[in-house]
Amino acid sequence: MYKLMLVDDEERVRTGLRISLDWEEQHIEIVGEAEGGLEALEIVAEKQPDIIISDVLMPQMDGLEFTQRALEIVPHAKVILLSGYDHFGYVQTAIRYGAFDYMLKPSKVEELAAVIGKAKQAIEAERSPLKNAEELRQQLFQSIPVLKEKYIRFLLMGQMTMEDIRKNYGYLNLALQGEHFMCLVMEIDEEGGEPRRYSMQEKQLLMFALKNISEELLGEQYGTEVIEHEENQLVVIVSPLEAASESRHVERVQSLAKKMQYYFQNYYKNSVSIGIGGLYAGSERIAQSYEEAREALQYRLYSGKGSLVFSGDIAYRSGREQLSYPFELEGKLALALKIGDTLGLRSCTKQFVQFMIGMYNVNPEHLRGVCLQLAFTLQRKLMEWNMEGERAVDLAKLDEQIRKQKTIAQLESWLIGYVDKLAAIVEENKRERNVSIVQKAIAYMEERYGSDISLQDIADSVFLTPNYFANLFKDNTGETAMNVLTNIRIAKAKQLLKTTELKNYEVAEQVGYTDAKYFGQVFKKIVGMTPVEYKKTHYPANS
Repeated sequence: MYKLMLVDDEERVRTGLRISLDWEEQHIEIVGEAEGGLEALEIVAEKQPDIIISDVLMPQMDGLEFTQRALEIVPHAKVILLSGYDHFGYVQTAIRYGAFDYMLKPSKVEELAAVIGKAKQAIEAERSPLKNAEELRQQLFQSIPVLKEKYIRFLLMGQMTMEDIRKNYGYLNLALQGEHFMCLVMEIDEEGGEPRRYSMQEKQLLMFALKNISEELLGEQYGTEVIEHEENQLVVIVSPLEAASESRHVERVQSLAKKMQYYFQNYYKNSVSIGIGGLYAGSERIAQSYEEAREALQYRLYSGKGSLVFSGDIAYRSGREQLSYPFELEGKLALALKIGDTLGLRSCTKQFVQFMIGMYNVNPEHLRGVCLQLAFTLQRKLMEWNMEGERAVDLAKLDEQIRKQKTIAQLESWLIGYVDKLAAIVEENKRERNVSIVQKAIAYMEERYGSDISLQDIADSVFLTPNYFANLFKDNTGETAMNVLTNIRIAKAKQLLKTTELKNYEVAEQVGYTDAKYFGQVFKKIVGMTPVEYKKTHYPANS
């Protein structure tokens, strides 16, 4: 809405102006009326009108003086002067005094509307740059947190120094004003290897709370900047505000970190693990402190949830990674997996975990590498045994899954679960293979039932020893292979007795029996009647 003011010593003129246009439709509000210049100036100061329509001839001061003084109060206002005289010289003077336009009385409605429209356009033209500038200021203000995070990440990656930021991005007002810097990496602990099922809002709340706690506690004694650098992780850069020895600062930061852990656990019922890097002079070494803090946090693998690890306390030093790998144990585990030895499988897995625990203080990356090697080897064994299938765990995801395990307990749980999955794949493949063997054996019997075949013959047909085949067949069908063969033969015999005129001994020969008497005994035992009795009741000619 635009604000309009009417100034004229004649009531009828003001009334005429008031009713001449639909001001609401013009998005204009009449905020004041005055008879003379002095009264009008008071209203101008109070209401700050955008457009003023004023008579030239008024008591106390004329329209020119009023225009000049009104524009000192509201420089942006558009003053339109009214006069009953058409005097070009006066118009020139009015424009020189700052008037926006000049109209003769009485004015036509169309002319008034045109002048008002021109005034509105002029106001908008002037407002746009101001509006754009204000929008830019607002955008810059809103983007400062994002820009802060961006340049703090540059510091962490060693791509920028504090000197660069102070020189080119001073408006960010980073709190890191000292000459010494130290990094902390904090991560909210998970209950297991997989993230807890927090809603996005809950997760944001926890990260926000941890950020506030760290800023409040560390910010009392250090210049502090905190950003969320990775999922569930906060990175803190601190810069001492007062001089003290390195050991004193390290001790102080560790003490404050313990307080942060206590408050977060107490109020939010979650533990936090924290890795602390070294204190270094010069912002170019922030990246080094950050890497040390990240590595220190990895040692949570040994110390468990709620760990607080200072990089200077890590026993591991480079050169200690050339450690043995338990190939013999791996072989035992693979054998137990292949033969389906569940107890042996679990025992070997536990022994492997104990081997990893015995690597205490070895770089966690090496330990994860040992676990990854075992997982890859077992997966490869399944491929060698033609058991990988679609249900096997995807190799590409193994490293990602292992890295999610933050403690030895989580790694043990994952490894046991992983081996169990592989064992299930082996078991299912065996079950499918056994079903296939049984089906092939039954097909062989149905094809050769008329011959004098033995258990050896059937086992040979599926390339197994008789004993192994007999046990496999019984385990998968609940019957012996020879019983199944007998049932097939008797079923075929019943069919022949119902549909042919063959004699009993001829039927016996056709279904694999050389002894007709023995055939009759077997037939009666299964069917409940002799072959002769069965033929009498089932052969159509006897009906």
